[in-house]
Amino acid sequence: MTIEQLDTSKVLISLCSEDMENFQLRFNDMSFCSEHSRKVLLRLMRLACSKTGMELNTGAVLMEALPHQSGCLLLVTLMSESKRKTYKVKRFKEFPCFVFERAEEMLSCAESLGSKDISLHRNSLWLYNGRYYLMFDYPAISDVCRGLICEYAREIKSTAIILSRIRESGKLLCRDNAIEFVFSAMHR
Repeated sequence: MTIEQLDTSKVLISLCSEDMENFQLRFNDMSFCSEHSRKVLLRLMRLACSKTGMELNTGAVLMEALPHQSGCLLLVTLMSESKRKTYKVKRFKEFPCFVFERAEEMLSCAESLGSKDISLHRNSLWLYNGRYYLMFDYPAISDVCRGLICEYAREIKSTAIILSRIRESGKLLCRDNAIEFVFSAMHR
């Protein structure tokens, strides 16, 4: 086994096949998920840091294992806090989406909303797998409106995947103001 400091934050540990056998390590099974491998790798990392004078307590540690003809190479990189990447998870706003099992339910809902003069804008009506989907293009609708629609339909979790699947495979029945269009068509 050889230990070589590459720069101020990197150490290369070279293990020959005998070292791999002595530590009972196999390249394919080397992972921090395996308790034995984790103990051996942490021991090797501490040994390398003590021989090179590097401190482990300064931040995150990245350990990479690379196969070699006669064993394996371990590259240990000490990450400083300033180099650490942070990722922001962007929250997807759910847009209301309701599914009607039958056309009669959808027509009754349009009649109920239209007769109460509740105007809903930017909603579309889709037919997908024999069901009717009413999708809104904005995240908030009034509680009164949601309550009326839920008398005839059920609200579904409108993730981006579900909405995309309906839009790609479904049939668009009405693009804008679907409820008002259906109500006005019923009263011509």
